[in-house]
Amino acid sequence: MLLQDLLRSAGLYYRACGDENITIDSISSDSRSAGNNSLFVCIRGRIHDGHSHAKEAVANGATAILAEDELEDLPSRVTVIYTGDTRGALARLWDAFYGHPARDMKLIAVTGTNGKTTVSFMLDAIFSASLSKCGLIGTVYCRTPKRLLEIEKNDMTTPEPEILYRVLSEMKRDGAEYVFIEASSHALAMGRLEPLNFYAAIFTNLTPEHLDFHSDIENYFLAKATLLEKCERAYINLDDSYAPRYRAYARAMGCRAKLLFYSGAGKGEADFRAEKTKLCGVNGISYTYHSKNTVCEIRSPIPGRFTVDNTLAAAAVAFDLGVSAGCVTEAISGFGGAPGRLKRVKVASGYAASVYVDYAHTPDALENILNAAKNFLPKSSKLILVFGCGGDRDKKKRPMMGKIATSIADVTIITSDNSRSELPEDIISDIISGIDPQSEHAVIVSRADAIKYAVRIAKDGDVIFLCGKGHEKYEIGLGGRRDFDESLIVERTVLEELAGREENKGTNSHESQIC
Repeated sequence: MLLQDLLRSAGLYYRACGDENITIDSISSDSRSAGNNSLFVCIRGRIHDGHSHAKEAVANGATAILAEDELEDLPSRVTVIYTGDTRGALARLWDAFYGHPARDMKLIAVTGTNGKTTVSFMLDAIFSASLSKCGLIGTVYCRTPKRLLEIEKNDMTTPEPEILYRVLSEMKRDGAEYVFIEASSHALAMGRLEPLNFYAAIFTNLTPEHLDFHSDIENYFLAKATLLEKCERAYINLDDSYAPRYRAYARAMGCRAKLLFYSGAGKGEADFRAEKTKLCGVNGISYTYHSKNTVCEIRSPIPGRFTVDNTLAAAAVAFDLGVSAGCVTEAISGFGGAPGRLKRVKVASGYAASVYVDYAHTPDALENILNAAKNFLPKSSKLILVFGCGGDRDKKKRPMMGKIATSIADVTIITSDNSRSELPEDIISDIISGIDPQSEHAVIVSRADAIKYAVRIAKDGDVIFLCGKGHEKYEIGLGGRRDFDESLIVERTVLEELAGREENKGTNSHESQIC
């Protein structure tokens, strides 16, 4: 593609120094991956500034540079393009490079601190039941209507532009009509979604998270709120304390999005509300769905008060897009949850405790999931929690989560969880500073050993929650990423426990015969 065609298709405002009539075969924001006939985009990051690597990119074959700051001492053969925002430009360039794939599909974004993955998967289940062709882009994986996409998936919820727009092109190729995207605050703040327009956006909730990146809750809110400028319809949780702020933001910014509100608490002013809600313990939840045009019964096998909010949001969007009541109610009643979200681990028969894996890694999510667990915990049984906090992430939440954990769980086992460049012991120390010292708790740095310990101390009827990793099958530490499957550790430990019990039975039986 000619550089001038790429720039114009991307809709950039720019100043060119050099020949625009040159061929661009690839785009890169990493000087090490720049190649022949590539366009290198200078991104100013938190640690590195791409402007200082422009010469390296040219040495690797880049023939054009996109920058914000004036560059000097580059070869005259190199075309330099200046624009005001290279982050947003990078997303627009990749979108143009792949031919604006999203324009032929309806995009529905889900944002919020908690619930993004579950609501996205639930929407996919509902629309697939209505025979629509659907795609998913989010924390767990990216999938077209036909296949899972093999991409280098890091721990980002919303992929980097180079991956995101390639994925959208694959969605288009496989005939997707709807694409459900988890829109993270990072992606919104860093312009990854800059060229996209969404038919609908769901705002689940907002509680403190990613403050290491956003610096404070206000910036976090503002990042989320920018999605209001990119959607036709916004479905906002009226029970969330930030609902009035979204309304005020939309008014102040002149957003044309139609604002619609849902309330799991049944508030009368909501456009969609849940009434006669029943929390049925381990059997899930049920309620009567009310909107201007629809009244129906919603049932879900997923336990917890938060399931009311999640199902209500998904149902509201589906009904507004014309999905029948039968498809909506049947899909929700048959939806068992997203991978790693309140997922029960299948263990060998004979082990009478229950083990659940959940992604809860924020104070609000941890409190919600533990309260839900208490709701279906058998009488006289204990709730055993294994959890840690991620390294290189918001440190303020660590003591908060320690306090929540020890105030709700009967037994808390504090351990590691993707310590990254930090020492696990330092993270655990931060967590311990907030715990109830009188609570029953243990510190086991090795997450594998912590899980094994929980399995071994659990009695019949107890419930074990492994929180923080959810769908993740890896652990990130100072040595990098390694394979780590919590469910597999549980299954193997249970088998060892059962084998040990059988061996003890045999030994006791033999001893009694000798006596």
